[in-house]
Amino acid sequence: MNVDVIARGRISELLELAKQMWGNDKKLSRRYVQLARKIAMRHRIKLGNRLFCKKCGAVFIPGATVRVRQSPRQKMVLYTCTECGAVRRFGRS
Repeated sequence: MNVDVIARGRISELLELAKQMWGNDKKLSRRYVQLARKIAMRHRIKLGNRLFCKKCGAVFIPGATVRVRQSPRQKMVLYTCTECGAVRRFGRS
């Protein structure tokens, strides 16, 4: 089995655990996100920008930890972290 396949499986497992643990233990959830990011960096795997907050490490759960809005004038999608207030802007076509 390829090492990258194992790493991708572990990353997805950690991110799922982070989502499940968010309501019970936020510190542990952030640790899972941190471990997933570490594995991704070690194996040069791109995670994407819409899975977690880069500022505070909170996993993005729509309605619970992130507010998603569309800006019609600027033609972009705004992700606002409800934990730290960081705003991410993603252009749309």
